[in-house]
Amino acid sequence: MTDTVAHTRLLFAPGDLRGAEAIDDVALVSALGDVESAWINAQAHAGLISADSRAEAVAGIEATTRSLLADAAELEMLAADAESGGNPVIPFLAAVRSRLSHDASRALHKGLTSQDVMDSALGLLMARVARQTHARLDVICELLVGLSDAHADTVCLARTLTQPALPTTFGLKAAAWAAEVQEVQSLTPRIDYVQIGGAAGTRAAIREFAGPQTEALLSQFHVQLRGPDAALTSVPVPWHTDRVRVLNWASHLTQCVTVGASIARDVLIGTRPEVGELRLASTGGSSAMPQKVNPTSAVLLHRNGMRAPGLMATLTSTAAEAIEERSDGAWHAEWPALSELMGLAVSSLIMLQTMVEGLSVNPEAMRTNVDTASPGIFAERLSIAFGDRLTKAEIQEITAGGSDPVSALKAALEKHPATGDDTTGGGNPAEVDLDGFFSPENYLGDAEDIRQTIIDTINGPEPVSPGLLPFASRK
Repeated sequence: MTDTVAHTRLLFAPGDLRGAEAIDDVALVSALGDVESAWINAQAHAGLISADSRAEAVAGIEATTRSLLADAAELEMLAADAESGGNPVIPFLAAVRSRLSHDASRALHKGLTSQDVMDSALGLLMARVARQTHARLDVICELLVGLSDAHADTVCLARTLTQPALPTTFGLKAAAWAAEVQEVQSLTPRIDYVQIGGAAGTRAAIREFAGPQTEALLSQFHVQLRGPDAALTSVPVPWHTDRVRVLNWASHLTQCVTVGASIARDVLIGTRPEVGELRLASTGGSSAMPQKVNPTSAVLLHRNGMRAPGLMATLTSTAAEAIEERSDGAWHAEWPALSELMGLAVSSLIMLQTMVEGLSVNPEAMRTNVDTASPGIFAERLSIAFGDRLTKAEIQEITAGGSDPVSALKAALEKHPATGDDTTGGGNPAEVDLDGFFSPENYLGDAEDIRQTIIDTINGPEPVSPGLLPFASRK
């Protein structure tokens, strides 16, 4: 250990610094202090401790928190001391009690267990992160809607399984990105995080010392942590080994990371020089090759997408291993996995917003790529329109390239005149204008209708969802 250097691992993961403030040791210590102060204030409101004891205890908690936040060495010592009890609550309480009189010390943490404080503190941080992700997703969605509107008519190449498929529009592609982002936002969970069960989830000690004031004490604790609106809702039952809500939180965080990685993958393909359809304003260079302009923000988003699944898997395992009234290791394994996911979600969305803001589109390159893939990308249209008149080999010959596909189509149709019961809409070549058959604008199907439906859905009123109760609606 050292007095001068704070131990971090931010250099191993460039970009993580963007989410570090939301969920680092400083944030956790502050949250632990907030939870313990809320319990002291709740006892005072319920008439269980004096105003003097309340003031002294809260002041001791705040002084301890300030001291830890101001001194990296002291914070590191807290981490070292946490090893013996398996959690940081125990040494944090010892540090606070060293500043308190007997009466104030007795009120501190009275009736609680370490899991009550640790779970509530992590939930408090998760609630703050969820508000950040909800707001950031809203901004990103609006940026993507604007990008979609600006390129509603920009024809580009749709690719399936990495290969050219059909013509589409970049407006539809950007709208699909926006739909992903909006769906993640709409699924933001309700963070009902207050944990209060006592040593074994029965609240026995709390009932013992609070007696008839127990309900008032619990309600006040709920209000102290959640705000005045919490008075209108019930205090959650203890969830010491019911970790479904933690899985729900983790799912949202993973979705935030995943949506950024998914969009970044498309951007990485578009920014390849041989594709040339997209460009990022904020890029990075190479230490060895001066000519390179690397799409770094997209690269880091893609990297984050590969980190999140392992963390989600860990939290799935810890939920499955939650046994008896307190888990022997599963509960402890949640903290690093959940905290890393929080940081990844925040940093990913910040980088995603930066990437989208700096994204420029090259319509000319998109058109060039469509033309290069033509006439092969019209094989489906030929099969649908003239499949009863043309053989598979003839369709392959028309779409093989190297000659004028319109002339080749007309010649092939002349060999197979339409019959009277023909229902394909092909007709006789002399009666059908085939000159625009291989124009990508004429084979976009419902692309614009689909795009507009997505945009209208995003801009329309949101349905009332229990998951969004703590947050403001987009409209």
